[in-house]
Amino acid sequence: MLNWARRHKIAVGMARGLAYLHTGLEVPVTHANVRSKNVLVDDFFAARLTDFGLDKLMIPSIADEMVALAKTDGYKAPELQRMKKCNSRTDVYAFGILLLEILIGKKPGKNGRNGEYVDLPSMVKVAVLEETTMEVFDVELLKGIRSPMEDGLVQALKLAMGCCAPVASVRPSMDEVVRQLEENRPRNRSALYSPTETRSGSVTPF
Repeated sequence: MLNWARRHKIAVGMARGLAYLHTGLEVPVTHANVRSKNVLVDDFFAARLTDFGLDKLMIPSIADEMVALAKTDGYKAPELQRMKKCNSRTDVYAFGILLLEILIGKKPGKNGRNGEYVDLPSMVKVAVLEETTMEVFDVELLKGIRSPMEDGLVQALKLAMGCCAPVASVRPSMDEVVRQLEENRPRNRSALYSPTETRSGSVTPF
């Protein structure tokens, strides 16, 4: 089972990877293709980002197709409707969607069964307005959680929504995202690994 401690570790790993691309290199790199398909997780729930910086290697028409695909899959920042070039803030938006995916347990974008579009930020906004915020969390995530506030779940949800802010300039940097995630760690991390799962092969986050 992917409990909150494990999912939190995955989220921190993804955030650290993006922060390194944005600020840890001599020449900053925009990932430009942040989505769950491009996150690998090992037996110890350490996350690794793949397929970063591909937009710089592609001809413009292919890069445009990649941005269009991000919209279909639900990871496209609103400002990419007007501009087609990704940047660190569009990466932050896509990370926010990934974090919502971890917390809610649903995939964004078009549903394969009936073609219905799943807008994760809108789901959270509706839940907040209807005062049913706790109902948006994945039921598997809440197992063993005594206080979602004390365990950092509510803070993580607020952080994800901050990353998905419609206005790019108000989104946090990935360094700030890492800081907030690390400050709000789950209290019970003893169940982060189990002997059976750490030897069972690759684990995916979703």
